[in-house]
Amino acid sequence: MRCLIPALLCCGLVACSESEAGEPDAREDLEILSDSIEGSIAALADDSDVDGPIPDAGEDVEVDVEEEDIDDAEAQDDSDEFEFRPMSCVHSLEERRPRITKSSQDRTKRVLRHVGKRLGAGTGFKKLLALVALRESSYQAGLVHRLSPDLNASYVSWRKMSTRYENNPYAEDPTVWQTYGLFGMNSNYFTLIWDKEADPRVLCDPIVDILLYRRAALRALRKMNSGAIRCKDSNGESFDITLDPTWYNVHRAVSGGKICPSKHEERAASMRKYFVRRATRSGLDPDGRVTTKMLGKEPDDGLDGEAWDDQERMVMGLWEEIDVEEAEEAEAAAAREARRAERRAAK
Repeated sequence: MRCLIPALLCCGLVACSESEAGEPDAREDLEILSDSIEGSIAALADDSDVDGPIPDAGEDVEVDVEEEDIDDAEAQDDSDEFEFRPMSCVHSLEERRPRITKSSQDRTKRVLRHVGKRLGAGTGFKKLLALVALRESSYQAGLVHRLSPDLNASYVSWRKMSTRYENNPYAEDPTVWQTYGLFGMNSNYFTLIWDKEADPRVLCDPIVDILLYRRAALRALRKMNSGAIRCKDSNGESFDITLDPTWYNVHRAVSGGKICPSKHEERAASMRKYFVRRATRSGLDPDGRVTTKMLGKEPDDGLDGEAWDDQERMVMGLWEEIDVEEAEEAEAAAAREARRAERRAAK
């Protein structure tokens, strides 16, 4: 396994050529890694008093089926036939990201709109999701983030967090625990909020990303509203702070991974300046107060009324709704074109 590390570091040097110009990287992950778990996204992942993952309905019962038992097998609950098929990453760790296309960006925007609507999220949260998706991935879903800060932070995070994934079949492979997806999420932290035994590449699915961003935002918001937050200074001394539940503070807690004050204030001030500029330009007040209601709530059934018993069925159900929406729009567009063709032929 150690032989993989030089490859990762080499890949990080190559990936530097892909960085955005004119704006500092918006990650404070490297700072988190040297901090106590208090005040970090890892601490948020441990909260259990929020409407996080929908509880599993229970383990499926294995049944031995002989040829004469076909009728009994057909009568089994359809949960045995369910297959969770999240969107895969669009490239590997060794490959450059694919060229961005308008069609892929449009589909990502459709996913953001549909899931935001199904969450019942407020306008501010929808704007925040779009803002982060544009900044981190240019609306390109399924990315493996290969910039040097991402690769380095992912590896150091894996060394710090791998023991928390004791039963995860991928726990010993640092190459799998990368930064993924629409919002550039470090899988070492965010997989905890999904499923400790999941393949961390599930974060390449944009619907999973939106759900996880909301869960992390809700945890951060509840910590901010709970009163004093315990932090540590550069000398390891504890102190308490209180934070206003603003869009900037929520964004910093989720995307930046920090609730406590930064040990690098100059960098933190620069990050705030760039976020304020982007947020203001998109119509989001960075100092606007955030409420739980603004973040919406995860749906527990489909538009057809079918119940979703767990988070995996929710993701696949939302994808089905998006597919139906696209098919209906394509059918309507074809019908309009047919009518136009008929009018042209009639002239």
